[in-house]
Amino acid sequence: MTDAQWIDSHAHLTMFEPDEVPAVLERASAAGVGGVLVPATNGEDLDRAIALAGEHPGRVVAAAGVHPHDASSLDDGLKRRVAGGLTAAGVVAVGEIGLDYHYLNSPREDQIAALEWQLDLAIEVGLPVVLHNRDSWDDLVQRLTARSGRLRGVCHSFTESPEAARTVQNLGLVVGISGMVTFKRADNIREMASAVSPSGAMVETDSPYLAPVPHRGTRNEPAYVPHVGAELSRVWGQEVALTAAQTTACFRSLFGLPETWPAPVAGGGGTR
Repeated sequence: MTDAQWIDSHAHLTMFEPDEVPAVLERASAAGVGGVLVPATNGEDLDRAIALAGEHPGRVVAAAGVHPHDASSLDDGLKRRVAGGLTAAGVVAVGEIGLDYHYLNSPREDQIAALEWQLDLAIEVGLPVVLHNRDSWDDLVQRLTARSGRLRGVCHSFTESPEAARTVQNLGLVVGISGMVTFKRADNIREMASAVSPSGAMVETDSPYLAPVPHRGTRNEPAYVPHVGAELSRVWGQEVALTAAQTTACFRSLFGLPETWPAPVAGGGGTR
């Protein structure tokens, strides 16, 4: 067990039943996970993500944006809602945005248009971005490089090469590492993580997806993020408490949060 305190930098609490969320947050607190970032994905969960930040100000912050799966839905009305949502209490980023060529739920041209509009919106309002990438790295990094020096953000649940991870950090962006780092056959993720500077990394669950070992195959939740941190500490060859401190400091710095956020949590914070 450890007294390390964590932040889950990416959890889709909008995909849990509303009456489950308080218990999910309590289990997180008991595991030493004091804070959670909840990204929106489309027009259906945008208001709920924002509301969660308002309902749990010491524990939840939100991102407002449209996921590449739903890029085709980003019409003028939804653009106004996203832009308006960025002014709400507890909204600290534009996201989840990006490109996903694996499923192509929206055509590539719609994904690129949605991404570019949201990247430029983030620059305009001075907020970081929460980025999704799947089978689309070349097109994504081209857009990020074009805005180098003007854009902050995190490439969440990153799965690209060590060289790509270094590119992310050289662009001034952060690498998000999920429970995949614990998977038995995920040597590529561990190799990538080993190339990442701990000062520019964050841990996440991507709940309800990607539950880490030993919970793989079950619904993921923020309470499991210490497993990610423990494996990442092993990869980096350092104490778990240091990894917790570094990733928490990175989170606060990226999203402009004070050292008093999140509110102190009860519990030990060990992996379970």
